[in-house]
Amino acid sequence: MKICFFGIYDPTYSRNSVLLSGLRQNGVEVVECWADWRDPKRYRKLLQQLRALHGGYDYIYAAYPSSVPVMIAKLLSRKPVVIDAFYSNFDSVVNDRKKYHWFDPRAIKMLVFDWLGVILADLLIADTDAHATYCRNWWGMKRKPAGTVYIGIDDKVFHPMVPTKKDYILVLFHGTFIPLQGVTKIVEAAHICAAHPEIRFRFVGNGRDFGKAKGLADRHQLRNIEFTGMRPLAEMNKHLAEADIIMGIFGDTAKARRVIPNKVYEGLYAKRPVMTMDGPVIREAFTERDLLLVHNDPQAIADGIVTLAKDPALRNGYAERGFVTVAAYLPKPVAASLVAVIEKTFDLPKRP
Repeated sequence: MKICFFGIYDPTYSRNSVLLSGLRQNGVEVVECWADWRDPKRYRKLLQQLRALHGGYDYIYAAYPSSVPVMIAKLLSRKPVVIDAFYSNFDSVVNDRKKYHWFDPRAIKMLVFDWLGVILADLLIADTDAHATYCRNWWGMKRKPAGTVYIGIDDKVFHPMVPTKKDYILVLFHGTFIPLQGVTKIVEAAHICAAHPEIRFRFVGNGRDFGKAKGLADRHQLRNIEFTGMRPLAEMNKHLAEADIIMGIFGDTAKARRVIPNKVYEGLYAKRPVMTMDGPVIREAFTERDLLLVHNDPQAIADGIVTLAKDPALRNGYAERGFVTVAAYLPKPVAASLVAVIEKTFDLPKRP
């Protein structure tokens, strides 16, 4: 099998790096047809590169961000086009972050581009079953072949390390502070946990809700919280190693109920106990034995943190079991699931 990995993707972004590495580990020949998304001539370069291949591949995989690359691929190639639809601009910007109203021309443009990408592709790939169902509910998508390929873990960046010894319990949140992450609820939980001086919180990252989170912490005059701002990806494994508890997501948005975020995979593969909100989507890949699942309200979050903080054996148990389970989402098995979906969809003989 030869796949043209196609688009304006960032090859270092975890979704793309996991698949690129995993496909090669599975013996798939990968030819990258790529242009930098910041380049004003990016689409012209994509056209030129794809033409130069003269169809010398079996499939085109339109990597995230994928909508416009799908249109280019369908315009120039007769080979099947697979879209990585794990991220919808309209859903993220309009529904989740509420940056624009749905009737704003910019929102309508995003919706049209998202829809064109999935409707033109021959196969849709999502990051969870719940997200695949969301895409299948779009107009014209009922009969579209679709499959689930979980995000997985970039083991070139994240790996277990010897825990850092200290005289307190460190709770870590790392992310982009978008609404689906529910970061203000974690701050409220930190306020509740202020009665336990041995518990401290570190927030790594930045984004839309950073100001809300920081302002809330200032109003409560919380001294158990540290905000580091955005840090390089290369530092994240060190932060995970220093933490005793890793936080997942706790948002109220519809998207929060359809995704399993990178931070869950990363925390588990760092061999740390992870806590996130309960719901059907997290149980697609994990169980209550792998991580602590709680309701997404501040009191439940605080109660979960205190329970883990007071019980080292419980923390170790989650860390050990979660690490074993998350190994199924390393690059090779994740990419193997993509290959299996392609083989099943296009009725190819299975690889030996």
